[in-house]
Amino acid sequence: MRDDSVHEESAFLEGLLTSLGHVRGFVASQVIFDVLREGLLPLVGAGLGVAAIAAQKGYRAELLEATLEYLVIEDVLEKRRAPDGAAYGLTPYGRSLERYAGWFTMFVGGYGPIFGNVAKMMREGTGAAARVGEWVGAGSCLISQYDTIPLTKDFMARVSSSPRSIVDFGCGNALYLCTFCESMPEICAVGVEPSRGAYEAGVRMVRERGLEGRVSLVHCEALDYAIEAPPDFVLFGFVLHELYGQIGEEALVRYLTELGRKFSASHLIVMEVDYDIDNHAVMKAPMGRGYYNPYFLLHPFTGQKLVPRAKWVEMFARAGFELLALEEVDRRVDPSGLGIGLLLRYRG
Repeated sequence: MRDDSVHEESAFLEGLLTSLGHVRGFVASQVIFDVLREGLLPLVGAGLGVAAIAAQKGYRAELLEATLEYLVIEDVLEKRRAPDGAAYGLTPYGRSLERYAGWFTMFVGGYGPIFGNVAKMMREGTGAAARVGEWVGAGSCLISQYDTIPLTKDFMARVSSSPRSIVDFGCGNALYLCTFCESMPEICAVGVEPSRGAYEAGVRMVRERGLEGRVSLVHCEALDYAIEAPPDFVLFGFVLHELYGQIGEEALVRYLTELGRKFSASHLIVMEVDYDIDNHAVMKAPMGRGYYNPYFLLHPFTGQKLVPRAKWVEMFARAGFELLALEEVDRRVDPSGLGIGLLLRYRG
């Protein structure tokens, strides 16, 4: 009996610690997202104390201090003793945390309402809760700096040393397009964005970067936008799986076929995700658990449809496109191999 009791207690503790790991992740992600959104870490890094930060941001000092103490335990901040009380500084992780803001922005800010209403949506359907388009767009664009922007630039360079025109469907807050225009001064771009919040954020970014003459943004659904002049490149960054969910496979193939016929001289650059949820070696690794498992979960709840890479290749072939390249994003950023890019040209 004693051995059984010890085993039961051990099993209970193991399960409890696993459960508390989930609780920790929930709390930490919420707090870190808010701290990043508020711009709190640069103030700590600049050496401002609790009273100075509270006065500048309009916080209650005692609640700010509680938040900073929490972030010390989470290894975002370090605590030092000072003559007038505790002082805080950034840990190495805290100093680098801004680099990872996109993941917090997309999942916590953008899809938080989805994850918080799973049971309600299972009962009432996908209209029972909504993502926050502004944060989804901003987070996706921030993440793109590390994975899809480098791959898109590589695809462009394979085709042309001096591309001049781009149409980007689902441009988010326009960071993608602004990045291209700043690094390639000859490019002009059109961005199409269905979310009002993301579109307005994009307008502000274009204005702040002085690119009004080269970047034009349109607030409408992808299917409602008609490209006027043949662009060098048409970009679909994680957009086609949303169209797939909205209109179905056959209609999507027809849409791509019509696009290809109309702009046969243009190249298509598509960023998508390889839906490989049964690959447990990948899905149970840190990247799989931390990113792709929640990513795969949210898409049915937002009316989107992810498919394996082979399915994308098949649909593009049916639509008349030749696959010029299929590459995974840099595995130093995403070791899963599930983030993919396709470079295509219509052949009929």
